[in-house]
Parts: sequence; structure tokens; C-alpha cells
Amino acid sequence: MTEEFLQYIWKHALAGITDLRTSDGKRVEIIRPGIHNSDAGPDFFNAQLSIDGMRWAGNVEVHVRSSAWGQHKHQLDDAYKNVILHAVWDDDEPVFGAGGLPIPAIELKKYIPKDVCEKYTALRYSSKDISCESEIGNIDLLSLHSWMERLVAERLERKSDRIALKLNNTINNWEEVFYHTFFGNLGNPVNSQPFETLASAVPYKLLLKQKNDIFGTEALLFGQAGLLGGEFTEDYPKELQKEYLYMKHKFDLTPMQKSEWKFMRIRPLNFPTLRIAQASAIISEHAPLFRKIIEAAGINDIKGILSAEPSAYWQGHYNFGSPRIRKKGINKSSADEKTTSAIGDSTINMLIINAVVPILFMYGKRSFNEEMCRRAIDLLHKLKPEKNHITDEWKRLGITSADAYDSQALIELRKSYCDEKKCVRCAIGHRLMKKG
Repeated sequence: MTEEFLQYIWKHALAGITDLRTSDGKRVEIIRPGIHNSDAGPDFFNAQLSIDGMRWAGNVEVHVRSSAWGQHKHQLDDAYKNVILHAVWDDDEPVFGAGGLPIPAIELKKYIPKDVCEKYTALRYSSKDISCESEIGNIDLLSLHSWMERLVAERLERKSDRIALKLNNTINNWEEVFYHTFFGNLGNPVNSQPFETLASAVPYKLLLKQKNDIFGTEALLFGQAGLLGGEFTEDYPKELQKEYLYMKHKFDLTPMQKSEWKFMRIRPLNFPTLRIAQASAIISEHAPLFRKIIEAAGINDIKGILSAEPSAYWQGHYNFGSPRIRKKGINKSSADEKTTSAIGDSTINMLIINAVVPILFMYGKRSFNEEMCRRAIDLLHKLKPEKNHITDEWKRLGITSADAYDSQALIELRKSYCDEKKCVRCAIGHRLMKKG
């Protein structure tokens, strides 16, 4: 038995039961179960109860055993002084409030419907990755899509929380925050941390000084990434190295270690060197980036910003000193070769989903601009659904994504609910438990 399930029972499953009684026999009527509190303090605020004919307003605390009250020293905590009822599975000892008055208890095990308890046990302790996979097909589409709307909102709120932390650390510098968010997603997933480190190692204000100078931007980023050490045989990396050494001395820079970057088992198109070259092109051509994103007329303009072409060297290289090898029998035009050097469509879509949409949504919230929030969500509707092992699993169960909005909802459902076995907090699990 878990407190989470007992909280669910208190919130959802006791309505309509007319013979609820405390452990000492007093009749209990639930007028309002209260507002579920997910933070510190009592589990439910502002409940309204009738106990033995007297109306009470206050808080309700939930435990598996009533003895947990004393173990947690709630009697010494002012946050619990307004608790009017202790809802427990097993009332193994009486408890008292701050003033020494006894707090009535109700043993929920006497009132939990058997089929609800069995359903919870089956879902909570299922060995399957998606506990309800054999039954989810019975959920009506209206309920499913309504829940998916909530899941997208939760996902955006969680990503917004991370952006809010960055805003606090940069004193509300939106350009700096977007720069960090953008870089954090460039190496997704293997080199995410090195890219975040690189963003911290290269102040955005210093990058802006290289605006319209892709060579200077590359020298700064590759140098701070620790990728311009050693000896080169080609002229271009030699020139970048020379330029970076000048910048390093002038701005007193400390580079990263080359060993922080991962190249093994990564497709060349995803090499961090090529990603840094692509980022250099985007920044040198379009900075300040956040302002350009805000001013973009639509998704095609945003894609255009993220499609900037790297410098000539990277049209023929994935890494320093490693020219691309053209396959025999393939005679690509120079235009085709250039196209393959810019960030690909799938990566651009990923950057819009994970960097652009969250920051537009957060900006809309902070500026009380509902239109900006709607614009962020609308971008998800205009992108193709993500394809990965999570969306493939949902597809196997008959749940498909029409666009990135749907795939984001399903990813959130899997990661935040299914993987954590939080079936009682899931709208799908709730409906299944109601059916018994």
C-alpha cells in the first residue's frame, strides 16, 4: 500500500459512501475533500467535513499508518495545526495535534472498493513498461486527447521552469538564455553536456562581437571547445588556431578539454565539430538570435534561421583533417554538397521543439502575452511527429501522433507517468480504476 494510492482514494473514490466513520465510531460526511497539495505540508488543504454532526473546515493528512504522524513529528510543526482528520490505511496508534487534542482518524481500508484496489495493484506492480497496454485501447478518443492537452502543458511548464532558472542566473537576459538553451540541445543527446559547458565558456556578448564574421566565430567556439590544440596539416584549422590564440590572450579565456567531446559511435553528420560549425554560421549570420526568433513571421522563417550554411571548409569535412569521402558512382553538384552541410530537417525540428517552443512559451507567460503562448503551441502542430522508441511503442498499441504536439504528449506520458508507475495521477489510469 502507498500514500499516493490513499491520496487518490481520498480525492476520488469515497464520494457517495454514506456510512463513513472514524475509528471511534463517529459518522463522517465529506462535503469537500480539499485541494491536493503536492508540496510540503498537509496532503489536502481547505477540506470541509461533517464529523458527528459538527461541520469542520481545515486540512486532511494521509498516511499508510497513523504512527507515521509521530515519526514525522507533525505535532511539532505549525503547518499541521489545522489538520481536522487523519486518513490512514491502518490506525495503529492515536495521534494528537499541536495543542494536545486528539485528531480523529478514518481507516480507508474499510471503504476502498475491492475492484479499485485490485486494479491499482495490477497497474502499479505490472512488469510491463506501459502498465495499461492491454486496456488503453478501450479509452475513448475524447478522453485521451483531453489528457494529451494537459500532458503538453505539463511538459512546457517543466521546460519553462528550467528556462526560469536560467533567467534568474542571467538577470532576465533572454538572448543569453536562448543561446544556452539552443546550445544545450545541439548535442542531443550524447554531447548535450559538453555543449552546455561550451555555452558557459563563451559569453554571448563576446560572440556578438564576431557578428557577420564566421571565421572569428568559429575560432572562438572551436578554441574554447578545446578542439584547436595540437598540430594541423591543413591551412584553415591552422588559421583558426592562430586567431584563437590571439583571442585567448586578449580575453583571458580558458578552454574546455578536448576529451569532453564524444565522437565514438556517432554518425559523422552529428559530430560535435560539424555542429559547432553550423552553430557558428547561425550565430554569425543571425545574431541576436532570440530577437530574430521573436520577429520571425512563421515556422519557415525560423527554419531559415536554423538552416544557415557553415563555412566552405565544412562543406567537405566532418572533422578537422578528415575530408569527406565521396562514394564512388555518386556525382553530387556543389549545391547538393552544400545542402548536406547545414543542419538537417529532423535536427531543426528537434531544436524548434526543445529550444524555440519552450522559450517562446515562457516569454509569453512572463510578458502576459497569450498570443505568444499560442504561437509556441501552434509551432508544435506544424511540425511532423517525432519518431523514436517511445512513439514507436505507442504506435504498436494503436496510438499514433498526427504532429509534434501529439508526440510531445506521448513522450511526457511515458516518461513522467508510465516509467514512474504514477497510474493514479494519470487520467487514463483514473478512468480504468473507475471502471474496476
